[in-house]
Amino acid sequence: MKKWFVAIVVLVLLGWGATFHPATGQWVYQTVSRVEATLYGFQAGRVALSDLTFSLYRRQSSRPDAPTLLLLHGYTGSKNLWLRFANQLGDDYHLIIPDLAGHGDTGFDPQWSYSPSAQANRLQRLLDALKVDKAVLMGNSMGGLIAANFELMYPQRTQALVLLDPAGVDAPVPSRAEKLFQQGQSAFEIDNWQDFQEFYSMTMAEPPYIPEFVLRGIAQRYQEHKAEYVQIAEDFRNHDQLDGRLNNIQSPTLIIWGSADQILDASVANKWAEGIDRSELTIMQGVGHMPMVERPQQTAERVKQFLNSLQGL
Repeated sequence: MKKWFVAIVVLVLLGWGATFHPATGQWVYQTVSRVEATLYGFQAGRVALSDLTFSLYRRQSSRPDAPTLLLLHGYTGSKNLWLRFANQLGDDYHLIIPDLAGHGDTGFDPQWSYSPSAQANRLQRLLDALKVDKAVLMGNSMGGLIAANFELMYPQRTQALVLLDPAGVDAPVPSRAEKLFQQGQSAFEIDNWQDFQEFYSMTMAEPPYIPEFVLRGIAQRYQEHKAEYVQIAEDFRNHDQLDGRLNNIQSPTLIIWGSADQILDASVANKWAEGIDRSELTIMQGVGHMPMVERPQQTAERVKQFLNSLQGL
C-alpha cells in the first residue's frame, strides 16, 4: 500500500510539474485553438503556392454571394488571434484567416522577403488559388500595413479596408515600444520570461485570461524564433511605409484604434483618417493594441456596421 501511495504522489508531482514546462504550455495553446476553431465552424487547411504553403482557417457563409473577408494578423502573431472576433461575425461573410509568411504554421524561410509588398503579393496569389476575385482586407498592426499595401497594389481586388491599430505611419507621439526601437531595442525580441512579461503588458490593456504556464510556453516560442522575428522586422519596418501615400488609398476604410495602445500610439490615428479620403475612425477607449482580442464582440459589431453601410458589398 505504501508503494502505491508513493507512486501516486510521484505521478501527481510529475503531472503538476509538467504543466509548468514551456512545451506543455505551447501544446495546450495550440490544442485549445484548434478545438475552438472547430467549435466555431472553421476548417483548417493548407494552400500550396510555388514558393510557400499557407496554413489557414476558412469558413464559408451559407450565402454564396456573401463578401469575402481576409483577416491578417500582426507581427509575431498568428491566425489564432482572430478566432473569437471572427466567430462574432456570424454567417454573413466568407472568412479566410491565414498565417502570414514567417509566422505560425506557414513557417519561415530566410530566403523570403517579408516586406509588406512581398506579403501583399503572396496574398494576391492566395486569393487566386482560392478563386476569390475581390475581398475586404482586415489587418491588425503589421497586418494593417500589409492590407494597405495590398489596396495600393491591387485596388481592383479590394472591396474595403478595415485597419486595427495599423503600422506604417510615424506617430506624432512615440509609443512605449517605439521609444525602445529608437534606443536600438525591441520589445518583441525575447530572451527570458521577464522580457516576455514586459512585452505582454504592452500588447493589450484588457487581455483575456491565459494561465501562466501557457504564457510561459508562448514566451519560449518567442525565444526560439527570435532570430526569425529580427529578420521579419527589418523587412517590414524598412520597406513600403505609408507616410505620404495614404491619399492614394481609394477604397472605403474603417480605422479602429485602442486609446491605450502601447505598441503604436493612438496619436497617429487621426493621420490615417485625414490621409484616407473615404475613411471612418473609431477610437476604443481603454483598449490596447489588439481590439479584436480584447473586445471581440464590440469590435465585430463596429465592423459589421461599417460593412453593412457600404453599397454593393
